[in-house]
Amino acid sequence: MRKLNTSFKNSENGLMQSQLENMLWVTNSSVPTAKFFALRGIKEAVITRYSVLGLAEVLALRDELFQLALENSRAVEAFVLDSLCWVVAVITKRAWVDMPEDQKALFTQKLCDDIVLHNTPCIGMITATYLIDEIAGGSKCSQFRLPWEFHYTCKTTFENTHMLQIFEAALKVIHRQLQRSTEMQHTPVSGSHTIAYERRSALHIADRVFNWAFTSSDENKVIAASFGHSKSRSTGTSAKASQHHGSSEDLEDMDSDERSGTAIFEDELQSRTPIFPRNWQTLLLNKEVLAMFFLVYEAALGDQMHAYFSPGSSHLALQCLVQISGIRGKEIFAATSTKSSDILRAEFAQVIMRNQLQMIRHVCSMNLTSEGSEDIVVATTQMIRRFIETQLEEPSTTIVGNQRLHSLAFLVIGVPEAHEYFGEVSKFICMLLNSAAGLLQSDMLQRIDDDFGDVDNYFVMQAFDELASAWSTVINEIREWEYLEEATKSGEQASAHSSTDKQLDNQSVLGSFMHFLVTTAYLIRSEYIQLRMLICEDSVASSSQQEGSLSIDQGLLAKDYVVYEDQLQFFALLARLDVRTSLGRLYENLCSRCNAIQNEIASAESSSNRHTFDLLHEQMQWIIMMIGFTLCDSGTSERVLIPKPILEYSASCQGTEQNLAVQCIMAMLKTLEIELSSSHTSSNADYGSPLLVETLFWALRRIGPVYILPDLSDYHRISQSIITAFGRSKDGGNGGVVIRGIVDLIKQTFDIWSAEEDVLQMCVSLMLELGQRTAIAQEIVSLPQFTLLMEFFTSNIGSLPEAIHGSIIEALALLACHAPPADHEQSFLKLKALILNSFNQVVRKSDFVAQQQDARLVNQLLGGLDMIDGLLSAANFRNLNAIFALFFEIQPLLEQLLAMYSCGDEIPCQVVQVMESASRYLDISSISDEHMVRFSHGFRGLLQQYQKSCSNLQAPQPGNDIESLSKVRTLISAISYLVHNEMGFASDESSPSIDKAVSDDYGETEVFGLYCVYITAHSSQLLAPNVLRMLMQLISEMVQYRIPSLLRWLPANVWGQMLDTLLAGINHDIYDIGQRAYEAISKLAAYVKVTGVGNMPDNLRSIFSHGFKQLLSKLLWALLFSTFDMELVESAGSALVTLGLLDPGHFQSCFSELFAQAEAAAFAERLSATLAKFNADLESSDGVKQLLETTKPIPDPIDGAMLRQPLFEFLVNTRAVLRTK
Repeated sequence: MRKLNTSFKNSENGLMQSQLENMLWVTNSSVPTAKFFALRGIKEAVITRYSVLGLAEVLALRDELFQLALENSRAVEAFVLDSLCWVVAVITKRAWVDMPEDQKALFTQKLCDDIVLHNTPCIGMITATYLIDEIAGGSKCSQFRLPWEFHYTCKTTFENTHMLQIFEAALKVIHRQLQRSTEMQHTPVSGSHTIAYERRSALHIADRVFNWAFTSSDENKVIAASFGHSKSRSTGTSAKASQHHGSSEDLEDMDSDERSGTAIFEDELQSRTPIFPRNWQTLLLNKEVLAMFFLVYEAALGDQMHAYFSPGSSHLALQCLVQISGIRGKEIFAATSTKSSDILRAEFAQVIMRNQLQMIRHVCSMNLTSEGSEDIVVATTQMIRRFIETQLEEPSTTIVGNQRLHSLAFLVIGVPEAHEYFGEVSKFICMLLNSAAGLLQSDMLQRIDDDFGDVDNYFVMQAFDELASAWSTVINEIREWEYLEEATKSGEQASAHSSTDKQLDNQSVLGSFMHFLVTTAYLIRSEYIQLRMLICEDSVASSSQQEGSLSIDQGLLAKDYVVYEDQLQFFALLARLDVRTSLGRLYENLCSRCNAIQNEIASAESSSNRHTFDLLHEQMQWIIMMIGFTLCDSGTSERVLIPKPILEYSASCQGTEQNLAVQCIMAMLKTLEIELSSSHTSSNADYGSPLLVETLFWALRRIGPVYILPDLSDYHRISQSIITAFGRSKDGGNGGVVIRGIVDLIKQTFDIWSAEEDVLQMCVSLMLELGQRTAIAQEIVSLPQFTLLMEFFTSNIGSLPEAIHGSIIEALALLACHAPPADHEQSFLKLKALILNSFNQVVRKSDFVAQQQDARLVNQLLGGLDMIDGLLSAANFRNLNAIFALFFEIQPLLEQLLAMYSCGDEIPCQVVQVMESASRYLDISSISDEHMVRFSHGFRGLLQQYQKSCSNLQAPQPGNDIESLSKVRTLISAISYLVHNEMGFASDESSPSIDKAVSDDYGETEVFGLYCVYITAHSSQLLAPNVLRMLMQLISEMVQYRIPSLLRWLPANVWGQMLDTLLAGINHDIYDIGQRAYEAISKLAAYVKVTGVGNMPDNLRSIFSHGFKQLLSKLLWALLFSTFDMELVESAGSALVTLGLLDPGHFQSCFSELFAQAEAAAFAERLSATLAKFNADLESSDGVKQLLETTKPIPDPIDGAMLRQPLFEFLVNTRAVLRTK
């Protein structure tokens, strides 16, 4: 220590004294915690006073500490030794950029030598692990307060040379310990203890390497590192998912673990699979190295006898195997001088398949249901999924028959074990399902129910979900290839591919593989159906045991077809591989249980078995869901058609009796008929199942619009059996008969289950879905039953649940639109009379004012408002004029209700909902200018009355409960829809396509609506994420369309609140909020820059000046210092530049602060040069010139694309200096 202390005497006195005291504590103290804190002091001193110490003294200190660790590894406490190694790693990183290459190599070699020497504890391994963490960045990296360039340089110079050497040294340790494990199988525990420790330490290094986010020379990657997010954007899973392996971490994540913007949309495969560069190829694709990781897991299982290490070694080994299974990328598989890329890929796949096969067989030989097997079962399924999905993502370069070999065909041809591998995976899937079924018949069931809720939450089913996802990928890949192949061949001659050789190509390989999938699909489907039937038995048995105890309202729980959607989609994918067999079994199961119910009803006595009914109903519900998912897909954005496999199967059927798709639908209708008739007439009415009835209507809602009265122009070819069963009468079909039966069933359901809200709501949902199809709706309204249905609802709606009143009116109005004009008018008058009567019964009471808070009267008013809302939702070109007339008629009534009830009551909230529906569904452009102005006046009158009712309260209440926030969101939505509706396709209110008088009137209404939002809501409510998203959209649209109206009508104090809202949107975690905020800032600043503030009142001019300064400061700081979403850089940059043009003095003062904060003169010079270059680029920018030279009354904001190059250059260069970690 004498030489080290002498070197400190040459430093500043304070630092020398501090360092010396700390070193004395480390070397002489007998108190472990004193040593620990002394080491922390050394670390902080080196980081903060590095420039004072100098490189030589820092490295001398580092080497002394490293030597101290080597010499005292067994003499000091474990946590002190860990801290010592950590400090060595931190000092090494701090000096890394300044160190010559030979010194870097020398220290790396020291680490590797110590790792290979297998000392215990191994200082080299501990230090190397910490060094990898420090250089990797992320949350484990220490705070250095150095620019991004420093960390980026450390990472790029470390990862491909030094980390590779450390990884290779760790592999040598793993390999040696495998040999020793074999030699010491009968050695006492103490000998294997050392092996376990070394193995675990080496696996720690390997695990960190396999989760390293490699940098890239690609320019876009550099920018991504600067701003923290990839430029690509895809919709899908969250990057902050439960499986975060670190490979998605970027250098900017060193400052925060929070992810926003595009990070939330990162593709799961991209975020969890490592990408290795070319120079790792020799080591990482080595067959022995790959196989060694599978062997080390087997050896690590023995480490569990040591409680200190268990289950660390085996768990780390499994995590490494998961990462290895997903190795991908062009660089790692780049062709060598002796092997092509495809050969390398095939050899890698062969090694992985062989070893995974051994693991699968080992796992299948275990008791899969024991908790001790959870790690290996789940990890094995993750390996399989990672391998399959990654390999199918990688394209082959092999060309066969003028076609690129499909990824799956390449695996099957290139890897002899491929068929065996996929066969074992399919068996594994079946075994997992079989094991879950076994749990239901074992003694473990009660404990699983208590700890996990049910079997579906146990790890066995989680493992099944992993494999189901992988198997779905395989099937979808082949299906997609088939469809593309068919589309390609449809325009070619059939003889083009008539070669007589037996060369393996896509068609022969994938065709053969499809036969294999069909066979395995049958086994998986059988196991899944059996499991579901057993779960039904368990569920019914559990319900029977809990009968009489407090139970949860089932209506509050998510429906099974939502909770298990992924599994049901997987089942449907399997079922469509062999439609005949799968539908045959489902049809048989449904019919047998339906017959069983009929038999139970026929023989029922007072002692009927309730358990039998419940079990049959529960099982039938699952069978119906499987049929529903198999027969058609769900669809939201595009029209759903009959799946191609169903069409192909139906084409092979001779008639409707042989078509099982048709028979399944008919069986569901029969089941529903039996269920309703038995509940209505039998003495066993109490044994009916509303859940089963609801599920049947769900299936009809899903299937009916697709199969009934199909549009033949949607299909190239459709089976005659489908047309006969469900087609139009003119085509020889019985679709009209089916529709008539469905309408009768709906009527019966309302008669029988009038108190079951969920059942009735599903019936109404079915009516709405059928009403969306013109052909079906026309058929319904032509039936005598529709008139009876209309009469029933208008006469008995008061006896039905209030929650569905609006939906009923919407469905009836939507269907009635398709009737002949006279019938349509008559139906509308009935609905109108029903609505007005519900109000008149209340408001015309002589004591209404005195009884206004009576619960019955309030509920009746709410029901009437809900019915108006439903009628507005059904607005279309056929009934628009009549609905407008009704809205004008009830407007005084709505104002009266707002005047009588305070803002906090339910009535005003429902009135606002009616206003939202009116602005959303009523097409203003279809009426005359006179009526447009009338609608605007009426809407403004309602807003004014709502504001008055809220002003009766002393101040807006800060309630952030769901109900309060919903009211605010609805008001914002009403104003936003009004802007959309009125502006149409106009660019802004100065557009010549808009009548000025009408536009001005709507401008006043819309601005008053924005004013109402700020006056009636508390500031904390406006900052709630969902509310802020909608409010920011409204502000952006108002600024885009209504700047003159805003300046004319919006009070100055509300302008201040609106600017504060824009301030809150800068760099917000939610992508849409930030994007809208930058758009609004750019537009507003551009308008003020061009038109000036001379005509503004003094108070508004002062608010603008202060607000724009705040926006500029926060936006600049966000762009320069925060983790920023790349896709928002252009829009944020446009806002920044426009604000800078508006207030160049403040813009310059912000940079003056930056220059003053620069710790080194060199940094200040770089910042100054970067700013000067940016200013010069802006002066020559076409986007800036267009803004300054525009003559438009409402100028367009600067096009961010024109600023992209100078803006990115400025931000990257500036952040490289300013961003510190």
